[in-house]
Amino acid sequence: MLVFGACATTAAPPPPPVHTEDPFAVWPPRMPAAMELDMVPLGRWAEYEETYLGAVTIKERVALVAKGSEGNTLETTTEMPGGTKTVFATVFTAGKEEGGQVTSNVFQVGDDDPMESPPTAPSQAPYPRLDPRTLVGVDTISTRVGSFRARHYRDRTQYGEQVDFWIDDTVGPLGLIKLEAEQKQHPTIHAGFKFELVATGGSAIAQITRPAVPFDPSLLKKRGLPWTREARVGPQPPAKVVQ
Repeated sequence: MLVFGACATTAAPPPPPVHTEDPFAVWPPRMPAAMELDMVPLGRWAEYEETYLGAVTIKERVALVAKGSEGNTLETTTEMPGGTKTVFATVFTAGKEEGGQVTSNVFQVGDDDPMESPPTAPSQAPYPRLDPRTLVGVDTISTRVGSFRARHYRDRTQYGEQVDFWIDDTVGPLGLIKLEAEQKQHPTIHAGFKFELVATGGSAIAQITRPAVPFDPSLLKKRGLPWTREARVGPQPPAKVVQ
């Protein structure tokens, strides 16, 4: 059985064990960022359908809701199959030279008060910039939004999983069209991860509008939120594998 928990913070998770009889999380790849947020029009958004381990599909919308000299804010809304929504507001530094560094991260689960996320290491920040050396070629990719002549990149996760993704610079705020990844963290599960672009738009506004309270893991536990909301690198939730 696969149990999926909505994500909530950017605290780096420990690597999963090789395999035991105890449950552990299977972590999906992070979405790459191919575009300079300074160059993306305010309000631009893209929505994806993401299939986890061939079993569960979630919806995720990434939107640029604020920009300026103090930073650019990406808001990511993750909707689970049961209807639970988690919104992340991540502020990245502006400027081509220093841009892309995370300066703050706030999340909100449903109608709860927004909460600050703990600091995260640069190597675990959401939306890492793609490495141009991983370019494979150019492919024609068909999506619900249309067909794209997209750049094809191939990389690997920290677990040795191959990740193929396709980029088109007309699709802000990230440029991502499609992503397919292996799964090698759990030896008895052979399906991987697949993200596909399903919609785009240009009128997004911020959903997190109230001040955030300090991070409080005990409060999350009291509310009965899944443990995965306390240990997630980025917006994609992990799959908790239960034997």
